[in-house]
Amino acid sequence: MITVTSAVNTITGKLTASALVQGDFQDCFLINIETPSQFSITTGPGIGGNPAFNPMLFLFRVDASPTATLARGVMANNDIIFGSTVAGLRQLTNDGSGGGVFGPGVYMIAICGFGSQPINANGQNIFNQAFLEAGAIAGTAAGLQDTLLAGWSADGDVGNYVLNVQGVTGLPAPGALALLALGGLASRRRTR
Repeated sequence: MITVTSAVNTITGKLTASALVQGDFQDCFLINIETPSQFSITTGPGIGGNPAFNPMLFLFRVDASPTATLARGVMANNDIIFGSTVAGLRQLTNDGSGGGVFGPGVYMIAICGFGSQPINANGQNIFNQAFLEAGAIAGTAAGLQDTLLAGWSADGDVGNYVLNVQGVTGLPAPGALALLALGGLASRRRTR
């Protein structure tokens, strides 16, 4: 969770695994997008260079009510260009789905290694599998009614990463904590 209210330029982290304990194969960050036209995120190059694994990025819209916090799929990317393992997202999808960030609000960025995908409560992949093709920023799967994050399909790769972001601010700590507490979003992060 990012608990500052100013602009955020980089997010650093590490996906880890161990034979003795359950691994940390996906990281999720709550963010605020104030100006959708300025939104972009990439895994490199930049400070720290490219990640030490093949990353995939996902964006979810976070909706909160008095009884639940929900993360709805927006877009996904594996490789931003052919021959690269750099993942990236921007305001609009390019897979013909018409998806994108159309309004300001609270969103969640998720990063994981190749092989791990967000799934809904029925175990279905949330995103159009075109996102696995180089250059494709894909929206949710066509015809899928349930695009709510319920868990992950597999573990994936591990390693250090740096996310370079634009058009993103953090959330004030009390608001971010309230969002997590409302619907147990943190516990839904890695349900298998």
